Amino acid sequence: MNKNLKTAIKIGLTLCLLVFFYGRMDFSELRSQISNLRLYPLVGFFVICVVNMGVSSYRWKLLLDSDSIRVSYAKLFTSHWIASFFNFFAPSNIGGDAYRIADIAKKTGKGTKTFASVFADRLTGFLAMSMLGFIFPLTGLRGVPVEHRWKLFIPLSVFFVFLLVAVLIWQQTFLRCLCRLLPGKLRDIISGILDKFFESFEAYSSRKMVLVLCFGLSVVFQFLVIVAAFCVGSAMNLGIPFFEYCVFMPLVCILESTPGTINGMGFRDAAYLMFFNAAGVPEADTVAPAMALLYLTLTLIYASFGGLVFLRRMAKS
Repeated sequence: MNKNLKTAIKIGLTLCLLVFFYGRMDFSELRSQISNLRLYPLVGFFVICVVNMGVSSYRWKLLLDSDSIRVSYAKLFTSHWIASFFNFFAPSNIGGDAYRIADIAKKTGKGTKTFASVFADRLTGFLAMSMLGFIFPLTGLRGVPVEHRWKLFIPLSVFFVFLLVAVLIWQQTFLRCLCRLLPGKLRDIISGILDKFFESFEAYSSRKMVLVLCFGLSVVFQFLVIVAAFCVGSAMNLGIPFFEYCVFMPLVCILESTPGTINGMGFRDAAYLMFFNAAGVPEADTVAPAMALLYLTLTLIYASFGGLVFLRRMAKS
C-alpha cells in the first residue's frame, strides 16, 4: 500500500508540474515551431542516440569483464536499448536499470555482481555529468548572468555527493557498521549481499586503467548528450551558441534526474526554462516547454525501438 501511495504521489507531482508549465503555453506557437523544424539536426540527434548506446554498452562490458562476467557486447547493447524503453515508465531511470540487472543476471546467475556493475556504471555517469556541469560554466563564467551563477554550485554539490558515495563503497567500513545495526537474520542476508557487492568493486579497483577508461567513456557520453540537445535546439532554429549548451545542459540533466517524477518530466521543463532565460532566448516561457516536449518525444521514438525488440524477445520465449 505504501508503494502504491508513493507511486501516486510521484504521478501527482509530475502532473502538477506539467500543468504548471504547459497550462500557460501558447500551443499555436508550439505548432508553428514544430512545423518549421529542420530535418538534418534531428538525424544527428538519432545518430548520437545510437552512438551513446554503444558507448554505454561498452563501458558496462568493461566493468563486467573486470569481474570475470562474460557477456557479449551485442547482448549488452540489446539489454541497454530495451532498458531505455522501460525508463519512460518508472521514476529516475529505475525501471531501465532494474531490467538491465534482471536481464543479465538471468543469463549469468550473478544478480548481486550484475547489480554492482550497473551501480558502478551509473556512478561514473553521474560523476562525469556533474564534473562537466561545473567545469564548463567555470570556464565561461563571464557569460553567465550574475543572478544565475549560484546555480553553478548545484553540479559541484552533486559531484561531491557521488564522490562521497564512491569513497564509502571503496572504504567499506561505514557501510559494514550500518549493516551491524540491523536485526540478526536481516543482518546476515545484507552482509552476504555486501560481501559480493564489495568483491565486484575490489575487482574494478584492481584494474585502474579500466576505471580510467570507464570514466573517460562517461565524459564522452555526457558530452554527446550536450551535442544531442544542441541538435534539437538547432532543429528549432533557436540560435543558441553551442558553448551555452555546454554551460547549462549538465545542470538540466542533473535536475531531470531528480527523484520524485516520472522520467524527469516537470523538472526537465523547469530546467530548460532556467536555461533559456539565462541565455536570453525570446519568449522563453513558450520555447522552453516546446524544447523539453520535443526532446522527450524524440527520445521516446528512439526508445520505442527497444520496446519492439522486447516484444519480439517475449514472443520467442
